[in-house]
Amino acid sequence: MTVPTEQRNTRKRRTSIAASTGADPEGLRAQGVRTRNAIIRVARKLLLEGGSLEFSLRAVAQGAGISISNLQYYFPTRQAVLRAVMAPIIETYLEDLKRALDSRISPREALDALLEKALTDARNAKDTALWWHFVSLASTDPECARMFDEWYDTLTRGIAELARAVNPDLKMADSLHAASLLIAMADGLALQLGAGRRKRSYPGGLDEAYRAAVNRLVLGERSTAEAS
Repeated sequence: MTVPTEQRNTRKRRTSIAASTGADPEGLRAQGVRTRNAIIRVARKLLLEGGSLEFSLRAVAQGAGISISNLQYYFPTRQAVLRAVMAPIIETYLEDLKRALDSRISPREALDALLEKALTDARNAKDTALWWHFVSLASTDPECARMFDEWYDTLTRGIAELARAVNPDLKMADSLHAASLLIAMADGLALQLGAGRRKRSYPGGLDEAYRAAVNRLVLGERSTAEAS
């Protein structure tokens, strides 16, 4: 499978994300790296347990056992801390996409693997909760908004290229629309399955409905029920 053009920008995008998440860990001594990691762990815990109302520089500094001024050496603002919490999650998605596109399996198998990941991630309540905190902050913080836009742009173009590899008849615009819809559906699944609704009856069967919708969007395939 041909490596997509979008992947050439992966390193550049990673550098861009890292630059917006506080002090560069590569420039820190061992103790500094430990302190930075402790700050991120505490911030993640506060977000998951208390939400954005409990998420303040003072609370993070207290949890990490450091002063606010020391915390601000690593992360000058509350937004910078949140960006650092989210960066590994975003990077994981980008790396998974890159591996799928680089793999020796068929394009269809790669697409199916990404769909299964989307379904698994939709049930990850912790990452889902962190993600929606990040989306909320992106509406007011330009750096979060930039990270958000870069990630979605990379993901959309990568999935669109994969969709065209699966179905060469897809035009560029159609593949981008299909990729955008697949991502939007995955985000919706995260709300339905990862935000406290897992014990309700109506999400049952959503996995198969999602796969069927993907087949319809990418391949134009109809479900058995539609065909009959």
